[in-house]
This record gives sequence, structure tokens and C-alpha cells, in this order.
Amino acid sequence: MIGLIVNGLLGGFVRSFVGVPCACLLSICAIFGCVRCMRCHCRARDCGCLKRFFRVTGHDKFDDFEFLMLVHEAIFEHRGAKMTTVVRVTAGLHTVRTDPNSNGIFQQPLTIFVEQGTTQIDVDLMDTNGRVLSTLSLDPHENILSPKNMITEQVFNMKQKNKHIRTPKIKLSMVVSNGSDAELGLISGVSSDTDILVRQQLLKAKEVGKANAAGKSVEGEPSEMDVLKEACCGPLEIFEGLGKTSSVYVAIVGPPVSRRYMLGIWDNKHDFDAKKRAIEEVDLLKIQSVQADPTRHHVFVVNYFDESRVPQTLTFRRIDRARDVWVEILYLLVTKARNAPKKVRRDKTLAVDAKPSPRGLTSIFSRGTRKVQ
Repeated sequence: MIGLIVNGLLGGFVRSFVGVPCACLLSICAIFGCVRCMRCHCRARDCGCLKRFFRVTGHDKFDDFEFLMLVHEAIFEHRGAKMTTVVRVTAGLHTVRTDPNSNGIFQQPLTIFVEQGTTQIDVDLMDTNGRVLSTLSLDPHENILSPKNMITEQVFNMKQKNKHIRTPKIKLSMVVSNGSDAELGLISGVSSDTDILVRQQLLKAKEVGKANAAGKSVEGEPSEMDVLKEACCGPLEIFEGLGKTSSVYVAIVGPPVSRRYMLGIWDNKHDFDAKKRAIEEVDLLKIQSVQADPTRHHVFVVNYFDESRVPQTLTFRRIDRARDVWVEILYLLVTKARNAPKKVRRDKTLAVDAKPSPRGLTSIFSRGTRKVQ
């Protein structure tokens, strides 16, 4: 009996003596484990409870989100022949990249998914061999989520990583997708990326229209057709046969300058501003389709009938904006022009903008755009 009591007392003393340090050690390991988990992106946030805990405690400043980055162009000094480059965007475990381009003008939208806890987004300019030429680091919270307005055509200085280029810069536009995007009721056939880019181009054209009206002391908002015309002007490359291309400037002219709405082609913008005669004109009413080339992501084709009712085509390659933006806005212009003659006969006037078209800018900003088939 005495032996049992002694053994029990000694055993309890030993267990308590050993148990306290073990408990402390386990507590310390748990604390360091939590800290390590907070720093470890790929493990801790796979657990929903820990993911919510990091967000509630303020350790993570944002939830998962998705944003659209339009890579306009990479600007750098380079000796020798043209260099083919690629832009790669990395956000944590997710990576997307542009198609290769030899002149640094990409005009390509990229959709990037950013997971909660991502500390930085890396934008790398690379050559075709995968070597990083320059890099740019963006903070998801400070550079993307914090700005109240959409970042439009902003030039960022990049950090040089290779001696083959100097003073690298990159021009980007960024917009964050939110819950309201699903409520826009996009018309079938139009991707959300294209919809955002078209809206951006129209808003930009509207601001230019306001500035021009203010310079001419004209009151009121620019009409729907004026906004579309402004959005559908810019530089393009036209294919002339056997793969040869030349730079041109494309714009839309209409009343009162012209009796009909015409797609005009000039050698350059200076000739257009000087109101010189276009080297070629196409009546918008005779355009049958505007199609994106399925094999060349920078090229689109305008199919139309000439004055002799002979089918003709114009093949363009984009320069200053995404190819699909040209396709969508040209489609809207052709649709608007086709609705105009009926209105002219009814009102016996050329005031085609007095009554908005049911598929005019009002529907564009509220419902999106329709893809040309």
C-alpha cells in the first residue's frame, strides 16, 4: 500500500514536471506554426477557416478578386534589329502572358485572378527565350484596388534586368471586375473583356467630344453618332496584297460634311485634319460584315459592295487598340447608319441624332455590345 502511494506521488510529480514544459513547448510551436501559416500562401489559405481568420483580423487587406489588364505597349531603347518580346503577369500561383510581338505594341487584354494574401503582382518583359529583360512590381491593394478611377493608359517605369535594353517602360490600363458586372446583361457573344474595352474607348471618345465642343463654344453633350465617330478613328495598317502593309488613318465622315456616312482612309492623320480628300471611301450602308480574323488575332476584315455592286474586302491590322474594339464599334456604326435612312424619310431631315437608336449608346452603356457574326 505504501509503495503504491509513493509510486503514485512520484508519478504525478514527474508527470507534472514533464507536462508543463511540454505544454509550453507545444504552445510555442503552435504560435510559430500560425505565424508561418500566415506567411505561407499555398497552405494556410486553402483552409476556409484560416482564410476568413486572416481577413477578419486584418492581416489580409483584400478578398480574392479578378481584374483586367490591357497591355498597350512596351517602350524601351534597343540596338540592332527588332526584338520580339512577351509580357508576363504573375500574381501568386497564377500566370498569364501576351502573344509575342516584334514592335512592342501588344494592345492585348489579360484577365488576372489575384488570391487573397498575394503580396505583389509582377509584370515582366521577356524575350522569346524566356529571359527577363525588365520587371515591374505592383501592390494589389495600393496600385489596383485603392485607385477610385480606372487606370487608363498609364506609363510605368520598369526595372532593367538585362543589358540588351535601356530605359524600359510599359503602358497599362487596369480595371477591377466587381459584382455589378454580372448585372450588366451583356448581349450573347460578347466577352466581358471586350465589353470593358469598348466602354473604355467610348468613354474616352466622349471626353474628347466634350473637349472639342467646349473649344467650339458648343453647348450640350455630344450626340451618340458623334461619340461613335470619334471612337472609330485612328491609325491602322492596311494589307495591299502579297503580305505588304502600309500605315493609314481611318475615320468616319458624315453630315454635314458628307451626305452619307462614309468610312474614309487617309495616308495619315495630318491629311485628315487638313480635310484632304480620302484615298478611299466606303459607304457604311454597303458594308455587309466586319469580321475578326480567326487565325490572326490582330487582323480584321471589312466586307462591302462597291458602286458596281461587286464584293470587296479591306483587311486591316490594329495599332493603337485591341482588334475586337475596332470590330465592335464599326458594327455599331453600321447599325446606326442603317437606321438613319428610315429616320430621314420619316422626318425629312438629316438630324439623325434627334431620337436615339434602340441599339445606340444608351444600350451600350447599360447592356453591352453585340458581336459581329
